[in-house]
Amino acid sequence: MKLIYFGVELDATKEREILSGGKFGLNVTVTYKKDSWMSKHEGHQVVDFYNNCTEVHNLYSDAITKNRIAFESDIHSTGCNRDIEDIESVNIQVANKKEATF
Repeated sequence: MKLIYFGVELDATKEREILSGGKFGLNVTVTYKKDSWMSKHEGHQVVDFYNNCTEVHNLYSDAITKNRIAFESDIHSTGCNRDIEDIESVNIQVANKKEATF
C-alpha cells in the first residue's frame, strides 16, 4: 500500500497516527486494488473518499483486527477502518471546507 501525505510517500509499514490540526481536517482518497474483495464485488476498481478526517491511523489494531487503517472524523462524528491488504493507495490532503458528508 502507498501512503501519500501532502504529496510525500510515507513508509506504510510503520504504525502512524496522522492528526489534523486544521479547522476542516483532512480529505482522504482511498484506491482499492483491482483484485480486492470490494472491487470484485462492485465489478470495477473502487475509489472511496473520506472527508474532514481528524485522524488517519495506519496499522490500527485491536484484539480482533490487525493490519487495518482507520479514518476518523470528529467533525462528522463518524469513522471507519479498512483492511490494508485490499488497498492500493491512500492519498491525504488538507481539507479547505466542511463537506456535507464524511
